Amino acid sequence: MNRHAVQSVAGTAFILAVLAAAYHSLHSALYVSIVSSAGTVLFLLCLKGTHRDEMAARSLLCVIAMPMLAWSLPTIRMLHLAMCLWVPLLAGRPERIAPLYLFSLLLLPPLDVPVTLGALKLFDFGVQDGLAVGAALALFYHHPGLHLAGSLRRPASDGWVAALLLFLGMALSRETSATNFLRTTVNLLLDFGLPYYILSRGIVDVASQRTALRWLACSGIAVTAILVLEAWRSWPIFYELYGHYNVEMLLIVKARGGLMRAGGPFVEPTSMALVLAICFAALSVLREDFRSGLRHAGLLVICFIGVSVPQSRGAWIGLGLATVAMAIYRGRWRALMSNAAVIGTMLCVVFVTARLSPGFAEALGLSDGGANETTTYRRDLFEKGKEVFWMSPLFGHSMPSLNILMEDLRQGEGIIDFVNTYLWIGLIGGAAGLAIFIGNIVDPLTALWKRRRVLRGTPGMAPAAFVFGTLAMLSEMLFFTSFGGRPAFLTLGLFGFSAAILARTNADALAQQRTEHTGNDPAAEGTGQSDRQEEQLLA
Repeated sequence: MNRHAVQSVAGTAFILAVLAAAYHSLHSALYVSIVSSAGTVLFLLCLKGTHRDEMAARSLLCVIAMPMLAWSLPTIRMLHLAMCLWVPLLAGRPERIAPLYLFSLLLLPPLDVPVTLGALKLFDFGVQDGLAVGAALALFYHHPGLHLAGSLRRPASDGWVAALLLFLGMALSRETSATNFLRTTVNLLLDFGLPYYILSRGIVDVASQRTALRWLACSGIAVTAILVLEAWRSWPIFYELYGHYNVEMLLIVKARGGLMRAGGPFVEPTSMALVLAICFAALSVLREDFRSGLRHAGLLVICFIGVSVPQSRGAWIGLGLATVAMAIYRGRWRALMSNAAVIGTMLCVVFVTARLSPGFAEALGLSDGGANETTTYRRDLFEKGKEVFWMSPLFGHSMPSLNILMEDLRQGEGIIDFVNTYLWIGLIGGAAGLAIFIGNIVDPLTALWKRRRVLRGTPGMAPAAFVFGTLAMLSEMLFFTSFGGRPAFLTLGLFGFSAAILARTNADALAQQRTEHTGNDPAAEGTGQSDRQEEQLLA
């Protein structure tokens, strides 16, 4: 064999070896990219042409490149840096920042690690924090919606969120050190403050509201494809990233009825189901953005499958509540009655099937299996929590004291799982903290309800109905889940979304009042300006 032949054979073998090594290290990323791309393409094909052209390239780049980056980068800090740059580099224009942030937020696990200065832990930082920091800095640089951040911004929206962050910071760091208070405050600003800021300041008009909903709905379809793969193969794909980056995390694979409860990028199935229920609600109000009712209905079926794969009963109940709340808000009583009939029929089918199939009954929590054990734990948590709450009903307990008082509910994983957010808030903040938390939900619900007649028949009705319905849904689902991770991020994001909608409706109402007041008389302009300012102060 001559030298050239040897070189050719050696070169070919080297290339094949490199490809084999790349496939070995990236095969999970390829699976995630392929299935999520398939879901995204299906969503795009159902959209009308103008909307499809607007989001096709960037949405496909996200679902392909983000998993590849996550599985290929050698250190976690490099991934965090990439996430900080992700939204600013990909958005291109300021109005795309908030939608891209929402879309990217659902595609990777948090991978939180502590940031330290010597032996001193400063705060935790993860993938979602990187996305939020990049998006917030890009918004601050571009100043979109600056006219809404000033006189037309509704002060009550910002005030309630500020009170919540201050309360959580004080409650979680009580009876600890000053450095822990600073650490907790930074974590709260990263996890809760920035999502609120991004959506309240990054969504400036009705068009951008609907754009954000389209991106959120698209991410729901993409993640559904991943969940179906995980459940089908019994393969928790994203667990691999914690080993790849040596990130400490208690990872537990849960199953019901012989079927794995897929958690996807969220790792935890209950939180995954909650967020997919929000994506379903976003998709349900966007019928006009799709090429036909049949295509839209097909996507709704796919998204409902995604809500069902994690096998969370709370998500099904919450989704039904959101559907009812959105129909009431939009005044669609006939649709509400027809939906009630459909839901009633589906419930009958479900209960009959559960009686005939023990595996199906276990998956729904209607048997004496593991699901009922979960129900028993929730009941014990509530009973013990009530007892501890009345020991200090006004201001609650510190976390160190609470862990001692609730010690008998510590699970095999070594944690006390506070799977009732309202109970947890009451335990760490008492009635005062609970009033602040409930106020953050009730205030936007009340304000949106008062504006429903103004929005009826306008393009802004769909986003307002979505926020109203999902906040109503969260008010129920937080009884069944803990307040942390991306559900908490998106809860604060919904508060920001509602603030943006209320600011926009304020702007439109005041503009209409100005037109009616001034008419065609330029001399009345000054009077109209002062009237506007007075209206805002009263609001």
